[in-house]
Amino acid sequence: MGRRRPFRPLRQGLEALALRGLGFIARILPFEIASDLGALVGRGAHAILARRRAIARENLTRALGPDPGGVPAAIVVRRVFEQIGRSFVEFLALPAQSPEQILARIDFEGFEPAAALAREGRGAVLLTGHFGNWELFGAAMRARYGSVKYVLPHQTNPGSDVYLNEVRAKLGIDAIPIGLGMRNAVRSLREGTFVAMLPDQDARGIGVHVEFFGRLASTPSGPARIAMSADATILTGVLERAGRGRFRARMLRVLTPDPKRARDEEVYRLTADVTRALEEAIRERPDHWYWIHRRWKTPPPQSAPVASPVSSPPAVPEPAVRK
Repeated sequence: MGRRRPFRPLRQGLEALALRGLGFIARILPFEIASDLGALVGRGAHAILARRRAIARENLTRALGPDPGGVPAAIVVRRVFEQIGRSFVEFLALPAQSPEQILARIDFEGFEPAAALAREGRGAVLLTGHFGNWELFGAAMRARYGSVKYVLPHQTNPGSDVYLNEVRAKLGIDAIPIGLGMRNAVRSLREGTFVAMLPDQDARGIGVHVEFFGRLASTPSGPARIAMSADATILTGVLERAGRGRFRARMLRVLTPDPKRARDEEVYRLTADVTRALEEAIRERPDHWYWIHRRWKTPPPQSAPVASPVSSPPAVPEPAVRK
């Protein structure tokens, strides 16, 4: 039996209330000041969350060494927390920004394929990582190209989950719960919607193991499967900081599923290619990624091969689709 937590509802209620208060403050401040407030929140989290700080440092050091880009790992980790804090408070501030104000802050590079799909009324699977301000990336795509929906897991705090989805709804972005995501996502793609996902966290036993910073990591295969089911293009991009209140969006990969290949083989190829693209972006800006997550916690099956772009994939079970 699980451990009883009689005060959990009270704690979660207070957390959700505090989150709404932070959102109110973020929206009445100038965007740049809200971002600076977020950096302070991130520094506070860095000081308090010793376990997450240790996970980030271990992950970063194993992936890029003790001095990534000539900067000590401890300093990069502190910047990671600041970047996460900035991005979170900026996200809460976004409903106070018009679509035109959002787009004025961002330079887009390589998004011609997205524009072409939007003109044709075709949807696409839009992928990014927990990199830079990923929520702003989705909001910018909504402002520039039309309908965007997120496939998301529920937050452990129901009150916070409701509020965060309210913020997204104010930006014109609907959330598809991840448990029902595949069927609804395929339908949305066929209706011309950009369906956005973050495939860079541990997928436990249902993921496909592909190489990420030299180690096999359980990676969500859902984006590839959804794209194949809807015959949709996969767009992989990131949004990174380019100054105070300024950003640059970069398209990293444009992938088209090959219907002639075996399904599991193609799922593996697409998942590995997306993961490789995100790794390249992280190597360029290591302070932008979510190192505090235990990305490699699910070991590969004993029979799994060493991952490479050309190796045969291990068997991947089909995800359950709720009727």
